[in-house]
Amino acid sequence: MNMGPESESQGEFESLDSCDERILSVINELHHRDDPIPSDLNARVQFVLELEAELDARVARVSRSSELVLTRGDAELAVGQGDPATVTFDCESVTVMVTPRPSALKERRLDGWIGPEGIYEVELRSTDGSKRASTDESGRFVLEGLPEGQLFQLVIRPHEALQREGLPAVVVTPAVQL
Repeated sequence: MNMGPESESQGEFESLDSCDERILSVINELHHRDDPIPSDLNARVQFVLELEAELDARVARVSRSSELVLTRGDAELAVGQGDPATVTFDCESVTVMVTPRPSALKERRLDGWIGPEGIYEVELRSTDGSKRASTDESGRFVLEGLPEGQLFQLVIRPHEALQREGLPAVVVTPAVQL
């Protein structure tokens, strides 16, 4: 590549001039306006670090549910088109499906099902603290009074009988937002 006279004078180590500073200032303003740092970023990071420090658990992954279709009578309705979105988490031996629903002003209710069927202790952890529920024998649970828009993570503890059948002692889901 042959460098002409104009590119030779534009070294990569030249100091910034006023035009460069104006361009950088505009870029900085755009970032602050259109993509600000979340106000609760520190709380989110601390939440995840505390959980990782406390638990030696199997981490479930989010199953892609975009292919799921709900059927209501003869009409089909894709998830996320009017009905509450259902999120499914799974690891080797446990599947957790949750559906957030509005319950009160700026609050959510979380309906959940865990498979295989059995008794589980469910802990929902958020930056506001934690809430607990137990499943019925079919693996169904409900958590109510959850703040809308809150980042949460589920910690699932199977009953001892299920652990004897090979289920892990603790399963934790990735953090998702209500």
